[in-house]
Amino acid sequence: MSSSNSLTLPVITVQHTYPDVIHEVKQGIIPSEKFWVSCYKIGEQSFHGKVYVELDEVNRDLVVLKPEEEGLEVQAEGKCAYKISCKSLGIALTKVVSSIQNYCDPERSNSRRPQRITAFDISPDSSRFATGYLDGTVLLYPTTPLPSSLSPLPQSITTAKGRTISRPHLSSVISLKFFPSSRVLLSSGLDFSLNILPADLPDFSATETRVTPARTLRAHTRSVTSTAIISVGRNIVSSSLDSTIKLWDVSSGSVITSISSAAPILCMRLGDRMPTPPDGEESPVVVQNDLEVPETQSKVVFCGLQNGSYEQLDLGSKRSVYRSSVSSSSPVTSIAYSDSCNLLATGSSTGLVTLYDIRSLDTPLTSFSRTEGGVEDLDFTSTSEEVGLAIATTDGLPYIASIIPEGPGVAAELIGVDCDPVRNIRVRGGEIWSASDDGIVRRYIA
Repeated sequence: MSSSNSLTLPVITVQHTYPDVIHEVKQGIIPSEKFWVSCYKIGEQSFHGKVYVELDEVNRDLVVLKPEEEGLEVQAEGKCAYKISCKSLGIALTKVVSSIQNYCDPERSNSRRPQRITAFDISPDSSRFATGYLDGTVLLYPTTPLPSSLSPLPQSITTAKGRTISRPHLSSVISLKFFPSSRVLLSSGLDFSLNILPADLPDFSATETRVTPARTLRAHTRSVTSTAIISVGRNIVSSSLDSTIKLWDVSSGSVITSISSAAPILCMRLGDRMPTPPDGEESPVVVQNDLEVPETQSKVVFCGLQNGSYEQLDLGSKRSVYRSSVSSSSPVTSIAYSDSCNLLATGSSTGLVTLYDIRSLDTPLTSFSRTEGGVEDLDFTSTSEEVGLAIATTDGLPYIASIIPEGPGVAAELIGVDCDPVRNIRVRGGEIWSASDDGIVRRYIA
C-alpha cells in the first residue's frame, strides 16, 4: 500500500517539562504557571495553545488545568497521564502519558554531549536493561522498583553506580537481546559479529564491573542488523545487510544453516508458524539438523528489506515462503510480528506503518502515518480486549497506535523526549520502555 492511500493520524505534542510545572505548582514552589500544547495533522492548519496550571481554590491538594484557548480540552487521567482534545483538528480526547522513571548515566546522558543509544533491551523479568553505543560499548544496569505512589514528576535514577560494562564490538552496537533467563545477553554490531555476554546483576559495592564476551560468532560478511533467540537459547537467529538469515548453534558457535533473502535485511522478527497453512498452501517439508532444538522447526522469520519489501523465511523448511511486492522505494526499517493475534506490522524510513493479517499477506489491512519521521522500532501491545502498537520514531514523537477493536488511531502520546530521535521501544506487560538519542532510558505505564 502506498503512502498516498494511507490514513493520516494527528499529533499532540506537549511541553516535555510539563510534569515539572505541575509538580512545582502542587508543592507550592510557584503559585501558577503555564505549559504549551501543539496539535498537528498533515494538510491541515496546526493548533497552538497554552494550559494554565494552579491549585484549586477550595481543595489545595488539587491541581487545576485550564486551557487558555477555546477548543482545547484537558482532563486528568490518574496521576501520570492526561487526556487532551483539539476541536479545530477533530482530535478526540487522547491520552498523554509522561514517563514514571528516567534512567540517566551521567557519562552518557550529559545534556551538552549526550551519547546516542543505538541498541536497547529490557530483560524478560524486567530486572535489568542493556544499552549499546556507537563506540561498541554495551552497558548493563539494574532496574529500580516502581515507587509505591506514582507522581506526575518522573523519578530520576542515576545509573552509573553498579553498572556492568563491556566493549564486545569494534564499532556501533546495532542490536541487543536478552536470553529468556535474563542472565545472558546477545549483541550484534556493525563489525559483522555477534557476541554472547554474561548479564548477571552487578555488585553494588563496586562502581562498575567489567565483563568480556563468553563467545563471539562470526560468519556474516556485512553488518548484523537484528537477532532472535529460540526457546532457552541453544539456537539463535541473526539477520544481516549481506542479505542472509543465519541459524546458529550457540554451544559450538557454528552456523547450522544460512537462508538468502531478496535484498539486504534491515530488521527481523521471529515467531511461530501458523498451525494450519492458508488455503492453497502446503505444509512445509521440515529439514532438520542434529544441532537444532525441536522448537526451531516451527519458527518463521519476517524480514524488513532495504528495497521496500518484506519477506517470510521458514526455519523448518530452510527457505523463503513469501515475498511481498515492492510497493515503495522507502526501506522497511522496523517490523513486528504477533503470532497470537495473526498480525504483522512494518514501518518505513518515511514514517509509513502498514498492518497485515498473516493469513492473507497479499492485501494490507490498513496503512497510516503521522509525519515523515522514520519509524525506528515497533512492538505490539495487547490485552484480552485491545491490541495496540508501540512506535518509536526519528522525530522524537513516540506513540501507541490503537489497532483492535478500533483503529487505526492514536491511543497514547509518550511524552518526555525533547525532539531527540527515539530508536528503540519495548513492551513488557503493561509497561513501555524507550531509549533515545539523548542517552536516557524511559519507563512508561500506558
